Amino acid sequence: MNRLLYVARKAKGLTEAQIAKVLQIEENEYKELEHSIVDVTAKQALQLAKLYEIDAEQFIYTEGGKERLLKYAMDEISRYQQNGMLENLPPIYYFNIVSLGNTALTLQAELNHSTYRQYELEQDNQALRLLYAELKEKYEGKA
Repeated sequence: MNRLLYVARKAKGLTEAQIAKVLQIEENEYKELEHSIVDVTAKQALQLAKLYEIDAEQFIYTEGGKERLLKYAMDEISRYQQNGMLENLPPIYYFNIVSLGNTALTLQAELNHSTYRQYELEQDNQALRLLYAELKEKYEGKA
């Protein structure tokens, strides 16, 4: 369970439906976020940060991520086996499929982190531009 999402929502006295509306997702999708079935995206983390006044990065990294990835990969392989999609494949291919999936999910997490970092840098740049404009105005007025 994503305890931060749960506690923050309860502390604000909001319902799952209300948070889902803020995030522009369905209520059942929000429940998946809160139960750590899926990860919070960078965009969602930024929206939640504004709502709860908590650093967005706190929402991106949730506990149990590796275990969820492994379970997800095993469930997918089982589903493919049941549907006959993996018939006659050597066992090493199963490992390769899981490895590729894990790499893709890891890259998605890195992309989320990079998106958040880009947002932080844009905020820093905006603050520097404002400071520069103020200083320029101040010193041009003295000249």
